[in-house]
Amino acid sequence: MIDIELIQKAIKLTQDGKFQDAKEIYENLLKENPNDSNLLSVFGLFYVNIGDYDKACEILRKANDINETFGTISALGFAEFERGNYKDCATVLERALRLGENPDIYNKLVLSLFEIHNYQKAVEYADKMYELYPDDVRAIANKVKSLTHSGKLIEAEKLCVEALKKDKEAASLWFHLGFLKELIYCNDKQAKECYQIAANLGNPQADYNIAVSSQKLGDFEEAEKHYKVMLKRFPNDVNTITSLGMCYLTQKKFKEGYDLFFKRNKSKFKDLSNNFWKPEDKLEDEINIICDQGYGDHIMFVRYLPFLKNRKINVGSRDALRELFAKNYSEINFVSYEELNPNVQTVFITDLAYVLGMDFDNIPYSEGYLNAGTANIENAKTKVGFCWEAGSAGIRTMINRTINIKFFEKMLNLDNIQVYSFQVDDTLNGNERYSQMINLAKDFKNFSDTASALKAMDLVVTVDTSVAHLAGALGVKTFLLLPYATDWRWFRDTKKTPWYDSIEIFKQQDHISWEREIDEIVEKICKEN
Repeated sequence: MIDIELIQKAIKLTQDGKFQDAKEIYENLLKENPNDSNLLSVFGLFYVNIGDYDKACEILRKANDINETFGTISALGFAEFERGNYKDCATVLERALRLGENPDIYNKLVLSLFEIHNYQKAVEYADKMYELYPDDVRAIANKVKSLTHSGKLIEAEKLCVEALKKDKEAASLWFHLGFLKELIYCNDKQAKECYQIAANLGNPQADYNIAVSSQKLGDFEEAEKHYKVMLKRFPNDVNTITSLGMCYLTQKKFKEGYDLFFKRNKSKFKDLSNNFWKPEDKLEDEINIICDQGYGDHIMFVRYLPFLKNRKINVGSRDALRELFAKNYSEINFVSYEELNPNVQTVFITDLAYVLGMDFDNIPYSEGYLNAGTANIENAKTKVGFCWEAGSAGIRTMINRTINIKFFEKMLNLDNIQVYSFQVDDTLNGNERYSQMINLAKDFKNFSDTASALKAMDLVVTVDTSVAHLAGALGVKTFLLLPYATDWRWFRDTKKTPWYDSIEIFKQQDHISWEREIDEIVEKICKEN
């Protein structure tokens, strides 16, 4: 029989900060009752209370294996959440909901599911939480977030505004309202105001979004200040470290930027090597290159491979690019990621400029560096390749780069050109809506097909996506539409880019409208044809 009074004494000692004394009581009790699940559960909570979540999870898991109870499994889920093990947290808390429920469990479960990008389940549980606890601010915030990720932005904004009328101190709702101001209205000034209110009310993440909005508004000094506030609060937050790095890179601060950008989250590739290159390392005679980030990054940075000189180089790349790269760099071994030898020194392709010390004053092969056969596309009119939609690099980035095809009707209806679609992921259904546009993308099996078709074009008009990088790498004349707030690699350039001589930039002057830039492109096409 366990002495309840001793447990109560240990709890009181913990509350008083006398952790070692409390720990000794628990350990002595466990010597006599090593498999008592209730005692193990209380001991696990002791470690939760002192912030040792690794030890807490170890003990709570043992208690749960002996006797799974609602309290023990909930505590285990919360401890896994604090460790940042969101996948394990979600698994555990879903099991907890079979035994009972409370808003804390739903909240941690929804947040974990969003963290691991399981949006379908996150939305499902957010909806359930809101149904059960409609007055809980966390439930409202999660519902707003689920509506946002479901594309129901106006509905999300309405719910957020109505909730804030009842509770103006709800920091999380001001945070979400700011994000909706960005997405719906492209109004970074209003978004920043909402984020600032959220920060003043104690939202710990708000400074990050203040920094993002400041950067989008071109106030890099303000952006840096708020990124640094975040890093003071969360010194190991990779997302903030990376974003500050990109803020520096946008300003062409090569070393400052890359020192931080190099630390970006690469965990999805962690099992591919036990010998990753570090800044203090020398390059070895054999190197593995991992193509990270998106397709555009792979195309953009492949130009640096020849500068690795007389080394054996193995490149792990995605299937869609392998054939094109292999044809252009026949001396290099292009394989699937799984075929790479994990013992060979490994470098990420997006880090090659940093590894080689080739700063932004030394960008090579801007005239073009990829070759492809020219597809047989005959037409008496000027052939214009067209891409209007960016890929899935996060909802903020995707919306920022994508332009509704409806705005291009002036161009699509020009008599002197034939427009060809290069839009593969056509979520806006532009290929179906405009019959005057010939859809080439439906027949693309890989980027070799895309490259051959691009070579047949007289001009490419595209948003910031992989097609822009491929056209530039091939030396194809390209009109690139860049949003008001651009990705770091375009720096703050407004007409030309040091990455690709064949690209002319048309940068958005207004936060919302693209009319001026599209009219300029139409006028230019008409004048040249």
